[in-house]
Amino acid sequence: MHAFSDPTSVPSAGAPRAVESSPHPSALIARERNGSPTIGVYVHIPWCASICPYCDFDKQAHDFRLVDVYVDALCRHITQTPRRAAHSLYFGGGTPSLLTPVRLERVIEACRVQFGDGIGREITVEANPSDVVAHKVAAYLSAGVTRLSIGIQSLDDAELRFLGRRHSADKAVRAVRAARDAGCRDIGVDLMYGLPTSTVSSVQATLARAIDLGPDHISCYALTVEERTPLGEQARLGQIALPEDDAVADQYAAIQESLEAAGYAQYELSNWALPGHASIHNLTYWRNAEYAGIGAGAAGSFMGARYRRTPHVRDYIAAAQAGDDAYVSVEPWTVSQMMRDTVMLGLRLAEGVSNAEFEDRFARSLTDYCGAGLDELLRAGLLVWTGDRLALDPRAYFVCNAVLSRILPSTESESAAARR
Repeated sequence: MHAFSDPTSVPSAGAPRAVESSPHPSALIARERNGSPTIGVYVHIPWCASICPYCDFDKQAHDFRLVDVYVDALCRHITQTPRRAAHSLYFGGGTPSLLTPVRLERVIEACRVQFGDGIGREITVEANPSDVVAHKVAAYLSAGVTRLSIGIQSLDDAELRFLGRRHSADKAVRAVRAARDAGCRDIGVDLMYGLPTSTVSSVQATLARAIDLGPDHISCYALTVEERTPLGEQARLGQIALPEDDAVADQYAAIQESLEAAGYAQYELSNWALPGHASIHNLTYWRNAEYAGIGAGAAGSFMGARYRRTPHVRDYIAAAQAGDDAYVSVEPWTVSQMMRDTVMLGLRLAEGVSNAEFEDRFARSLTDYCGAGLDELLRAGLLVWTGDRLALDPRAYFVCNAVLSRILPSTESESAAARR
């Protein structure tokens, strides 16, 4: 998954905008005939050809000779995962598009055997534009891939150099066209804003070029400076200066306006899609459903537990060969944590959180759970009820975290309530 931030605590400029509900109904995260929910499956590919200075995810640009052994380890852990029907498979990284089609197909087939043919509904591969050529995309599609998520980030060469990307704007354009020419019917692109040189005009220019390419899905993330990255060190030394919060908010508002005008529905704070092209897999996270995480550094919420596997590739391979799960942390997925996550993640979605579903799952209403802060935010118009669903008003998208801080109980109060 990509190492970017989401709108947090800055008021969005401009008037509220109408936002369509998610193009995907909740039914796409389906239930088996026996009533058991299906799951998402995430597979982490940690290799990158080069390391971007802003990236804080588990990745490496060495030991490429271990790729085949790593694929063996992935397949071992897939077969060791309890059998559950799955609705999606997502290859994140790192740079999954570095995998050859043959290696990718091995992992897809192992997942199909273990999790059923339902994964074929959506199989996503994150791709660097430099790796996207028509014949490779065609081979990926033959292997079962249904969706590409292409990390364009910008269509301005100066911004791409600042971000340490290994592609040019022209290459990014050619990559999207090559994917379409190869027959890919579901293409997403990732873009960034909030860079030191970003302005409303520069963001709109990149968006206009991206929209002209006709992607089915567009993600827009604000640059986050993480302390332990090279970019974080530059910021600490005063070598770069990020835009003021109000300027970033203006860029976000311009993104909302431009994409709405182009026919893209904002179904999540940072994600827009044409009808029928919202990410099924990512909806798994935002709807707080179960997912299995496979690979070095992968996390999962599965079978009543949350876990993370070692990010060290050699340790991960050794653990798989020894029949070990390679977990470095495992904790119970408690009811209080489930409630908190359901509200925290669900309010990122335009569809919001269903009170009936919340009550059915936790025997507690959203009004009771969110407490007095909910009434205040409803009066202020930052939260709204649409029928049974509690959702953020579009003008509150950029202040999502501030809203959540007013309605989520403290972990201490949740623990006390659980003991009573």
